[in-house]
Amino acid sequence: MTAAPPAPAPVPVVTEPPMPVLRLTGIASSLEDGMATLTAIVTVNGAMSFVKSGAQLTGGYTVLRVDETSVVLVDANGVTQTLRLP
Repeated sequence: MTAAPPAPAPVPVVTEPPMPVLRLTGIASSLEDGMATLTAIVTVNGAMSFVKSGAQLTGGYTVLRVDETSVVLVDANGVTQTLRLP
C-alpha cells in the first residue's frame, strides 16, 4: 500500500482594500487676496476634511477642482471622480 500524496498548500487569498466612501457635504467661500476661494468639505470614511484645489486626501486622491456645487478628484491611477452636493 502506498502513502497518499501530500495535500497541496492552500493558495493565499489576496483581497483589495475596500474603496473609501467619499461624500461632498459642503462648499465654503472666502476672500483671499481679493479673490473668492472655494473650499470643499469632503468626508472620507466619515472623517471630515476641508480641501482646496491641489490638496491631497486620504486614499490617494488629489483635488483637481472645486466649484459652487461639486468637487473633482483624481485617484493614484488617474481616474477622475466628481462629487456633487446632495
